[in-house]
Amino acid sequence: MRDGAKKMSRFKSVVPLMVYVDPVERKKIQSYAKKEGTNVSQLAREAFKMRMAGIEDPFNGGFNQGLNEAMRIARVTTGAKMMFPSGKSFADLVCDSIGKHLREKPSE
Repeated sequence: MRDGAKKMSRFKSVVPLMVYVDPVERKKIQSYAKKEGTNVSQLAREAFKMRMAGIEDPFNGGFNQGLNEAMRIARVTTGAKMMFPSGKSFADLVCDSIGKHLREKPSE
């Protein structure tokens, strides 16, 4: 607001969506969200994104995301840009090794 612009209300950047769940599930969902330090809306948004991403196996999908993030970090680390006589950087060698552990998506 320093530049005179008004901050957009949160309710102008999101739209409501109602989801029906069993009363027992509702309590479990609310309890889980509280334990995780988030709200039920954020939990639902994350669940929708994960389901729509088409990840058949959430464990393997999350595992791959973790490995991909490790490779991204290796590539941007300054010290990992050191080049070897083979022409590959330290980051390239690390990423090649990490990439061998990526789990394939199950064939359909």
